[in-house]
Amino acid sequence: MIRKDLLIQIAEELEDYCTNESADGTLTDFLKYMYLKNSIGITQTRKVGGEHAIVTERDVPAEDLGKLLLMMNRYAKHYIKLAFDGTHLQSPEDFTFLMVLFSYDKLLQTELIRKNAVEKASGTEVIRRLMRLGLIEEAPKVSDKRAKPICISNAGRAELFKVLPKMKTVGNILIGNLSNEERDLLIILLAKLDHHHHTLMDKKDVTDLEQYLKKD
Repeated sequence: MIRKDLLIQIAEELEDYCTNESADGTLTDFLKYMYLKNSIGITQTRKVGGEHAIVTERDVPAEDLGKLLLMMNRYAKHYIKLAFDGTHLQSPEDFTFLMVLFSYDKLLQTELIRKNAVEKASGTEVIRRLMRLGLIEEAPKVSDKRAKPICISNAGRAELFKVLPKMKTVGNILIGNLSNEERDLLIILLAKLDHHHHTLMDKKDVTDLEQYLKKD
């Protein structure tokens, strides 16, 4: 026999979901919502800030997201620094630049910088450093003589293969205490955010932060 109290509870949760989250969500969307909602209540967290708030009207989810992403970036940099010990790599950008170049025969420098979502000046410095180390090299010229295609060198491939097992370990450390389901969901959400923000980064005419909130 189906318990009526559970049906009522499910109906109330579904009404709350449709009202506050998505009116046209699928069953899968609703189940993910319920999973996350129940996970939040049993998740262990640490308290960083004190009792005093900077402003009285706070957007807590936005503030927490920004803070937690910054903290995760710091943790990742610490683990990556250990992974790079004994290699020529100095920064996460060194690794991602080599990873992207490895997947192409050659790329224009501007394309490589764009794919890694870094500022032009910073990306150019990464390329120069990797070229000085002999990890990347100039590729045959294309039709446009002004273009500067580059490719990963044999030394770069060797360095990449050397550090890949350690970077896999970094990934496993960063997964931490997430279940397989939570890990897979996090990857989906981060990939969705990466696509969104990479599109925003392509808007060269944006000069005001608030403009990024506008939906086309």
